[in-house]
Amino acid sequence: MKFVQRDMGEAAEASNPGSNAMRREIVFLLVTTAAIMVAVYFCIGWIVELTLPHISAEREKAWFKHVSLAAHTINPESPLELTRFDAAKQNLQRLASQPGVVALDYKLVLLADETPNAFAFPGGTIGVTRGMLELLDDEISMAFVLGHELGHFAHRDHLRGIGRGLGRALVMGLIFGNAGDALTTNASSLFDLAHSRSAEAAADEFSLGLVHRAYGRTEGTDRLFVWLEKRQRLPGWTQWLQTHPDPGDRIQKLRTYAQRLNSER
Repeated sequence: MKFVQRDMGEAAEASNPGSNAMRREIVFLLVTTAAIMVAVYFCIGWIVELTLPHISAEREKAWFKHVSLAAHTINPESPLELTRFDAAKQNLQRLASQPGVVALDYKLVLLADETPNAFAFPGGTIGVTRGMLELLDDEISMAFVLGHELGHFAHRDHLRGIGRGLGRALVMGLIFGNAGDALTTNASSLFDLAHSRSAEAAADEFSLGLVHRAYGRTEGTDRLFVWLEKRQRLPGWTQWLQTHPDPGDRIQKLRTYAQRLNSER
């Protein structure tokens, strides 16, 4: 049988009206969803910022006094690790007694992670990783890291993050059901990038001033960032996706601020 192609005329170019309507509905749904997510983000952020000044240190203590990190913490395993951990606890006590530090019952815990890092947990707990203890074996560099976390407490960054996260999770759950958890996590990580970088920069400056008051010197405060800069392998265009400022920028800002502090003595 021989196939002969025939001209279908205008019928061949006619589109399906139902398909066009469906596409319009999908586009409308996507645009509306995006608009709702943006509105939710800014509304929750506004509510959180209004609420934070009314949350006292005493109230934070009461809210989180029963929160335990025992399941996630470890004890020092070697005499050297114990010595460094005890020194870090003494650093924290010294820094916590300085003016400008929120009056919480600060506690230092050790985390079993070989990557140098530190965390501020609600209620006054600060966690440092085993990797951080190993890397920062001098008083001033460790004091700066602990002061940085105290800066997050002073600026209420930990409570701000909890408030924003819980608020978005609640609203997204109502809109999207179970899928809201994944949507909230992914969308929030992008929305909070600029906020996280500004919070880190502010905590850096707080810590440098704190260390300067407590120890009278700032040499060595940039040691962690020098280490990070040497190991940074990401291309420059990814900077906007990072939650923390670039290590090189942090080093430069710290040294500039340190010069200003030293000149004021």
